[in-house]
Amino acid sequence: MTKTLGAKATVLYVEDEENDVFFMQMAFRKEGLDHALRTVGNGREAIDYLAGNAAYADRERHPLPSVVLLDLNLPLISGFDVLRWLREQPELRNLPVVIFSSSSRNEDKAKARELGAQAYVEKPKSALVFREVVGLLRKWLAD
Repeated sequence: MTKTLGAKATVLYVEDEENDVFFMQMAFRKEGLDHALRTVGNGREAIDYLAGNAAYADRERHPLPSVVLLDLNLPLISGFDVLRWLREQPELRNLPVVIFSSSSRNEDKAKARELGAQAYVEKPKSALVFREVVGLLRKWLAD
């Protein structure tokens, strides 16, 4: 049984690899959730989006996400630094963050947990598996 999602349910996907963004967009589309996905391409944009700075000040167009899907290896500001920043913001401290990384290093997984990530998902080798990630995110998107 599929849960119905609220109109404001949003995932902020922080990813600099265009192919991964494309595959995630396709996965959201196939799950009927393309309206829920917002993307930014680096750590600086992620912080600006979450803080509502500059171009992201309009919360109708750029709503606060229900969950952040965060890559670790990002330009400008790393995923770890974005996560650390998030946990320092009183109004965002409890925002769920799922790390979505190609790193299988135990040190990265441990550091992500220490910094407060709710889950750590290794990027799949196949684009078909991206839909499974959407399934994982549903629990944070349901009203």
